[in-house]
Amino acid sequence: MLIIIDPPCNQRQTERPIMSELLARKTLRASSLVTMTLFGMVLVSLGLQRQALAQGTDMSAEDAKQYQDCLKLARLKPEDGFESAIAWRDMGGGEPAKHCVAVALIALEKYEEAATRLDALADESTSPQQVVAGLLAQAGQSWMMAGNLEFAWRDQSRALGIVKNDPTLWVDRAMVLGMAGQYWDSIDDLNNALDLDPNNVEALIYRGTAWRMLETYDLAMTDIQRALELSPQNIQALFERANLHRINKDNDLARQDYLTVIENSNGTPVADAARANIEKMDVQTGSE
Repeated sequence: MLIIIDPPCNQRQTERPIMSELLARKTLRASSLVTMTLFGMVLVSLGLQRQALAQGTDMSAEDAKQYQDCLKLARLKPEDGFESAIAWRDMGGGEPAKHCVAVALIALEKYEEAATRLDALADESTSPQQVVAGLLAQAGQSWMMAGNLEFAWRDQSRALGIVKNDPTLWVDRAMVLGMAGQYWDSIDDLNNALDLDPNNVEALIYRGTAWRMLETYDLAMTDIQRALELSPQNIQALFERANLHRINKDNDLARQDYLTVIENSNGTPVADAARANIEKMDVQTGSE
């Protein structure tokens, strides 16, 4: 059961900016699902086609092409994609058409409706269990974007009950746990992700953030430095390292990282947070 814990008062100001950026990143990931670049969509699209082609009945080559065309339209013109997917569904398009409807809803940022449809599709699906796991993973991301962490955790846990060896699933659930304030549980999931993929930059950054929230700053810095070794210009890692420098009162180093974040990601939530933190440091310095 997911229990949402509010962060301690002295940590909220530093936590909310990074969580805003993490949520913004999830928006990008939800959109990326439409282009079939992440686990959920890859598994669903390829899984359905493999099953259909193997059985020779569920999806013909023509239907497979229609499925891909539907997903492409959902990404480029989601309103048209939604209408097209609904029409295909009503003509007997089956699971691929229903999935395309949900993909279009994600692109339209109607996350709760998309998640509800994905849950229903997962429950009624006759596809292999790995495909069901992909649907649940995508539903979990949609619930998270809708702000329903409990349902996100539920679906991610169901997906992990089916597929335990995909680090992306562990990272996804860890993020929800972190957003709910359950940092130790989040770290457990991130440990599992890193056991599967020791060089997973995203997992290292999120674990570093969780360690910071638990005021275990040495372990936080170890994870962030490792993430930057693997991805030297990673904006999230630079922002998190700046936060740690600021906590350690290494304001010059913090400023340097914040300025790099602003320069390389101006106009994003994380850049705005970096700019705000520089202003706070300047105010504190002026009052001393």
